[in-house]
Amino acid sequence: MEQAERITAQVLEHPKLRKLSNEEKDDLKPLILRYVRRVLLQIKAHCNRNDVPEALEEVAAEITEDLLFSDRIIAEDKEVSSVSRGDTSITYRNPDSAYQKANDFMKNYECQLVHFKRMKLPIDPRDE
Repeated sequence: MEQAERITAQVLEHPKLRKLSNEEKDDLKPLILRYVRRVLLQIKAHCNRNDVPEALEEVAAEITEDLLFSDRIIAEDKEVSSVSRGDTSITYRNPDSAYQKANDFMKNYECQLVHFKRMKLPIDPRDE
């Protein structure tokens, strides 16, 4: 199985996607595969690699899930931001901030990706 397809299968195991019917999953699969390929390309560029190690597949799946949430492909439950008891008041977080939250969260993946980064060395013409 190709790496992108393995990661797509992991994303489809997300609890919110697991509830979908097989038909709905089949409809989403090409879109998720597209997101996975974009994430793999970004990881390769960030780490200066031609491959994505197997150890980073889980990270790629998590980044893909976050992108799917931020682009609202996967519906996110409303998060409660505050609750008051007297005369009952519940405040939900602003759904527009989900995109920024996902982007900020994605940037935190650098601490995991840095371990797989390779140095970009200048090309020596004598090596050719």
